[in-house]
Amino acid sequence: MNRLSAIVAVVGLLVGVLAGYLWWGVRAQSELSAAQGQILVVQSELKATQEKIKAMEAELRLERDRRAKLEEIVTRGRK
Repeated sequence: MNRLSAIVAVVGLLVGVLAGYLWWGVRAQSELSAAQGQILVVQSELKATQEKIKAMEAELRLERDRRAKLEEIVTRGRK
């Protein structure tokens, strides 16, 4: 009877460990999927921000050119 109890206990322990491992794997997979979704969102936000920066840099370049032309006109008028 003791031997049978030990075998049942070991088998029960193995089943419990296996069930826990499988549950952990499923949970880890769902967390990984959620993290990948967040990565995609952040990547799209980053791309949008980079496009805004490029547009602002182009606008800044145009404003600098306009300012340089105006300064040139003003300096010609003073001479």
